[in-house]
Amino acid sequence: MYLLGEVVFDISKITAADTTLATVGYIIVFAALITLYFVFQYVPVLLNAISAKKEKKETEKDKKTEVVVSGEVTAAISTALHLYFNDLHDDEKTVLTISKISKRYSPWSSKIYNVTTGLNRRF
Repeated sequence: MYLLGEVVFDISKITAADTTLATVGYIIVFAALITLYFVFQYVPVLLNAISAKKEKKETEKDKKTEVVVSGEVTAAISTALHLYFNDLHDDEKTVLTISKISKRYSPWSSKIYNVTTGLNRRF
């Protein structure tokens, strides 16, 4: 059984240990908030710097492996692709047939069928 009474705040009952505990708790919370602020502030900067270094390395590799393709090779490749895709186009079937399909009544989607069958099962 619980008795409801007045809650009285008495400052004289607060000890030094209670004050120390509260102070340490506030310091920990504020330190965590400041740490999170700096993490969220500087993580994007670090990620951008890392990605810039990777891009710089990739561009250096691309400069070393530069391949010179002559115009004749480019023309041969484009002609081969053109002929290949045009040949695929010629194999298409050009006759279209449209036939009307008569659908029978299906009670699977009928709401009234489901309602009446449910009622018949109950009685």
